[in-house]
Parts: sequence; structure tokens; C-alpha cells
Amino acid sequence: MKLVSKTALGIVLALGSVSIAALPAQAQKKPKEEKAAPLKLSKEFREAAGPIDKVYKAQDWPGTMAAIDAAEPAAKTPEEIYTLNQYRLDVGTKTQNTAAQEKAITAMLGTGLLPAADVGKYHFFAGKFASDRKDYAKAETEYAAAAAANYATTDLYLSQAKIYADTGKYPQVLTTLEKAIQAEEATGKKAPEDWYKFGFGQAYKGKLNSEVTRWTMMHVKAYPSAENWRTALVLFRDSQNPADKPLIDLYRLMLATDSLAGEKDHYEYAFLASRAGLPGEAKLVLDHLKASKSPGTSPDVNELHKEVTAKVAGDRASLAAEEKSAAGAANGVSASGVANAYLGYGDYAKAVTLYELALQKGGVDADEVNTRLGIALARQGQKDAAKAAFAKVQGAPRAGIAQYWTAWLDKTA
Repeated sequence: MKLVSKTALGIVLALGSVSIAALPAQAQKKPKEEKAAPLKLSKEFREAAGPIDKVYKAQDWPGTMAAIDAAEPAAKTPEEIYTLNQYRLDVGTKTQNTAAQEKAITAMLGTGLLPAADVGKYHFFAGKFASDRKDYAKAETEYAAAAAANYATTDLYLSQAKIYADTGKYPQVLTTLEKAIQAEEATGKKAPEDWYKFGFGQAYKGKLNSEVTRWTMMHVKAYPSAENWRTALVLFRDSQNPADKPLIDLYRLMLATDSLAGEKDHYEYAFLASRAGLPGEAKLVLDHLKASKSPGTSPDVNELHKEVTAKVAGDRASLAAEEKSAAGAANGVSASGVANAYLGYGDYAKAVTLYELALQKGGVDADEVNTRLGIALARQGQKDAAKAAFAKVQGAPRAGIAQYWTAWLDKTA
């Protein structure tokens, strides 16, 4: 992925043509009532540098560079070093000589004569050249100096992120990449999708599970396609390895976001639902598969569909009695179980009532019940109540699942 924009690659943005008298403004600054002092260039330097201007004006770039190199031993003071390296930088830019450009920039920074407004920019280019040479330690140092000099640009942040990625510093990648996104948004632009993909890819590579969740969530909020939802939820599943019950709730979100893909996803979801005693939900998922563009045709899919279909009528008929029994139970376990069934059948109103009863009676996994209460409320369109339920979910991996559901709510009409 290409992180750095083309504008970051043109050192010519920093400089135009120069002459031997072109010292920076701050080197000449005097009180307003005083005239600027003449440049302090020694006789030795003036004599050594004399041939430069003639070949420069003739646009003889090899000759100019040779004259610069010949005069270098005579450049002793900061003013002389700066003046000489203005020429070197300009000619190096015109001839695309990156070694000369880097040498000039480093020398000019060392003089302390650069205008304050240019210091960060020069450190940035010094870092860029070092990065191109794979001198990552120097590049990191130069980029940090650019940031310290208030060179706050997306190109700097992206360049830093690339260096950190190349050196395996994953937390720093994410910190600087997020700064790039914020800087881009501050200009009224939307950050490119590749930046988000790079972020969660680095988080996954660095085994930063909480950051995988956060960055994939940022991605789907910015670019909420079914494909991106699938990527986010699959990465979360693979990084968190949730048990069956929370995995069902993750699959429920894949169904809601239309990000179940093909026979494998549908079969795994339906199998888990069937094993959890939810034949109605298992049948709904397999019916969804059969109505899709790529209906399942494997014997396993057909067998499971036949099995759960045979159970639905009896299961649904038993719910009224189970609901009544749950109301008189000493704890909320039965109420939660019946609520799960109603949720699977799409009877969200009854599911909400029973989940709330389960929480009131206690003796249940509050994170599980609040997750599913939030799902039932979300599926009814009760956004605020659903978000309140999801906000109560604390433990991993359910807290992440609840956050994804909340992100989905934020994007629904």
C-alpha cells in the first residue's frame, strides 16, 4: 500500500533557485531601525566559491556540482556552509541527485540558520531520504524532529507510520496513522480507505486484539459496506476466538449487516444455533442461504435444514408454557433461555420482556443477557435503549461484540 502522497516526494517544494547571497531571513534579522549586516563570508571562501555562480548560470549542473565540492573545504562558518549547500540542494534537486540533496539538507540544518518555519520541513525531507536508504533509525529521529518543529502534516504522520511498520513498532504505527486520519479530516477530507486497512492489518499483525477491534470498527464506520463488515467481524472472531454463545451473537450481526458469505458461514451459524437449542434460528439462517445467490447444496446443509425444520413446530408450541414457568422461577436462567428462543424466531418484543425479567431475577450471565437484550432492542429499532444495554457489557469478548452492534446502530437509518 502506498501511504505517502506524491506531494511529499518533491523536495523542490522546499526550495527554488538560489544565489550566493541568499541567506535565510532569520540570519539577517535586525531591529527595524537597523539595516541588515552584510554576509560574513571570508575572502578564502569567496575565492573558492567564485567559480560556482558562473557554471550555475550556464546551467552546467555537473560543472556546478564539481565546483561546489571543490569549494567545500573553504566553507568554515555557518553562513558559508549554508550558502554552499543552498547551491548543492538546488542542483541536487534539478538533477534528481538524492545523495546531494540529503547531504545539503543535513548541512543546512546543522548551521542553525534555517528560518524557524522551514526547520520541520527540512527534517521531514531528511527523514524521507534516510527512509529510502532504509536507515530507519535516522529516519525515525528526523521525523520526530520534524514533529517537534510543528511540521504537522499527513505526509509526516504517514511516513512515520511506515517507518514504525517496517521496524515492527505496531502501537506507534497506529498512533501516527490515527494522527494522519485526524489531520486529513481537519481539512474537510475523508481519509482514504487504505489507511484504515493498513491500521487494522498492523494491529492484527502485532496481535493487538483490542486495536484490531477499534480499527476495524473505525473502518466500517467510515466505509460501511457488507464486505468491510465481514472483514471486521471475521478478524475479530479470529483474534478473539470466542466461545459458542458469543460467536452466535457475532453471526447475528453478520446476518444483520448482510455479511454472511456462502455456505460455510451459514452452516456454522446454523449448526451453533441448533446445538444451543434454537432450531427456529437455525432454520431461518439456512432459509436465508437457500434464498441467496449461492444456495448451499451440500448434504450437511440439507441434512441440518431437514433436522431443524422438523423441530420448529414443537419447539415453538412449547414456548408459552416455558414462559409461564420462567415467570415463577427463583432466578432468571429460564427466562433468559426462553428469551433466546423468541429472539431466534424474530419475536423481539417478547425477547426484550424476558431478558429484562432475567436481569431482574438475577443468577444469569449479565454480559450475555445485556448483549442479547441489546440485539432484540436493536432489531426493533429502539436505538437508544439498545445502546444503553450494549454499554453495560464489560467482559471480553462480548464487550467488543457489543461495540460492533453499537457501530451498526450508528449507521442504520
